[in-house]
Amino acid sequence: MAFIDKSIIDEIKSKNDIVDVIGSYISLNDKNKALCPFHDDHSPSFSVQKDKQIYKCFSCGESGNVITFVQKYNGITFTEALKMLADRAGIPLNVSTTRKVNAKYEKLYEINDTVNKYFKANLLSNEGVKAIKYLEDRNISKDIINEFNIGLSTSNKLSNILSKKYSYEELVKLDICKDINGRYYDTFQDRIIFPIIDENNNVIAFSGRKYTNEDLNNNTLPKYSNTKETDIFKKSEVFYNINNAINEIKKKREIVITEGFMDTIRMSSIGYKNVVAIMGTAFTEKHLLKIKKWKCKVVLNLDQDDAGVKGTIEAGETLLKNNIDTEVIVFDDYKDSDEFIKNKGSDSFKIAYDNRVSFIDFKLKYLKRKRNMKDAVEKAKYIKEAVLALNDLDSQILIDLKIKDIAEEFGISESDIRNEIKLNKKMAIKNVEEPKKVTRYDKYDKSELRILYLMLNYEDVILYFENTLGYLIQDDRALLAYKIIEFRNDYGYYNYSDFVDYISDNEKLMNVLKEVMKYHNNEDYTMEELDDYINTIKMYSIKKRIDTLKIEMSETFDINKKIEIANTYVRVWNIFMELLDELVDTLGNEQMSFDTFKNILIEGISMHQIGILPTSNDNVMIGDISRTRNSNVKILFVIGVNDGVFPMPFSSEGFLSDDERDSLLESGVELAKNTKLLLLEENFNIYKALIHF
Repeated sequence: MAFIDKSIIDEIKSKNDIVDVIGSYISLNDKNKALCPFHDDHSPSFSVQKDKQIYKCFSCGESGNVITFVQKYNGITFTEALKMLADRAGIPLNVSTTRKVNAKYEKLYEINDTVNKYFKANLLSNEGVKAIKYLEDRNISKDIINEFNIGLSTSNKLSNILSKKYSYEELVKLDICKDINGRYYDTFQDRIIFPIIDENNNVIAFSGRKYTNEDLNNNTLPKYSNTKETDIFKKSEVFYNINNAINEIKKKREIVITEGFMDTIRMSSIGYKNVVAIMGTAFTEKHLLKIKKWKCKVVLNLDQDDAGVKGTIEAGETLLKNNIDTEVIVFDDYKDSDEFIKNKGSDSFKIAYDNRVSFIDFKLKYLKRKRNMKDAVEKAKYIKEAVLALNDLDSQILIDLKIKDIAEEFGISESDIRNEIKLNKKMAIKNVEEPKKVTRYDKYDKSELRILYLMLNYEDVILYFENTLGYLIQDDRALLAYKIIEFRNDYGYYNYSDFVDYISDNEKLMNVLKEVMKYHNNEDYTMEELDDYINTIKMYSIKKRIDTLKIEMSETFDINKKIEIANTYVRVWNIFMELLDELVDTLGNEQMSFDTFKNILIEGISMHQIGILPTSNDNVMIGDISRTRNSNVKILFVIGVNDGVFPMPFSSEGFLSDDERDSLLESGVELAKNTKLLLLEENFNIYKALIHF
């Protein structure tokens, strides 16, 4: 992200009220709530807070300020969003909104960009006079030429020119030229060139249309020739004109899909700026994934011939099965939109566009057209096909209406239709979906997310966290906590809206932010609650260190190393005991829930029994657990670093009672010293736990 002074960012935000800006994109109610534009929302979970100048979805966790909303809604960079808002407010902002480039393919994009400039220059040169005349005769104006970057390839010159800067190997790889028996020839010669540009404004390929009389009269030559597939061009993944259409698609939440370049160009020239083409290929899974990401309705406008209708049916079925609202533009007499608009004009096309039909109605009409409706058998086949087609609908109301229409049209009962096709059973099977994977958070995750949520909303929590804990367990969350502290220390203040700007170019941190906001929504808290979460993280760190020491102890045979590890354990154990003492005091002051204290105490006992135990005189005991003849009594055989070897018995319910100890002592068993039985009682619940001091 280009460096932009924070004062300029603050000015742009102050001149763009978040309610006004978001309200220009989506419909807000009188409480500034709406359906969330960032997920499939069915009840208003998206809230805009005018006083804080932030937004938040209480369902999916998306949150931010006016800049991040414009950025995410339009699918653009932070700098591009800032420029849009600066222009909206009339604030001069001299920044470059350069295209996104995958570093791996940067050289390939550079070559294609150079080639595109060469083709454009050719069209405007003396060599482009005939091509310009050809385009003008087809109502392609200079404005359209500029908008779509239309160019011209001439005779076999390009590869020779480019070879002075780039290798022939690179040019062949991009299909700029071809290697034929060791000689190189331009792929495109004497063609009007349509560059294919992705949504990040990278030129990824070219398509050349024949235009000279000689070529037009040569039926062996295809009308269009395209770049072969390369590392940066996969024909089945591409929407032609997506670079121009993407913002309008996101704004209107609608995409119009045509079959060819000229259909797209013609529609765009009369004001339909959300139109793209699938370049003569079938509608693919890759196309579907992009549409799902953009969360838009689809209007299919493929050719009106048999092949185009078949393509419409196939694409529509795929879209319908994925619950994407789909409509179809229908007109007669002309093969495609280019011909229709040239012959009947924009007003007639607008009528066709405004009266587009639902895909299911289009499909039913298509199915009926295939059958001889005067023949009873053919009629029965149509009814079966028609009702089966309804299975892809996700609206029971629409299904019922269509069944009613079919029943009335053919004079049969609705129940007969349902029984014949067994629609209810099929729909039940269809609607069984795999359960969504739910993220399972343990108590440490919950503690970290809650701490971060409070830090993001309260400046005093930032200071308290820094002084009492200062770290988190999970790396990305720890980095977010560090960035919050860094922002507070660098600028001398904290607020959420400005902090979002501070991390907006870090996708990883923005994802953590979304995770935090999705998990926690309650802004109210108590210091006791915060201390509970902080102490949970501390206990985890101690437990993790104990586990590490245990592994180190088991992996070494060096007695001196064992003693060194054991002494480290003593220090870690003492930290645990200090924390436990602190918790006891806290409990005594009734500032902590008893369940929290109990859980932490149990964790301490769990660590206490791993085979490394400190003694009151700083001895360290290391040992293994085995059973006595009494199955209810276990013996921990302990190596005391200073005191030699002795056993420590305890029962399945805890360490031994005084009576049990006396009984064992009488039988000659030597017991470890300095053990206590701690009795805790609250609300008539009695908990027993042994702490070995």
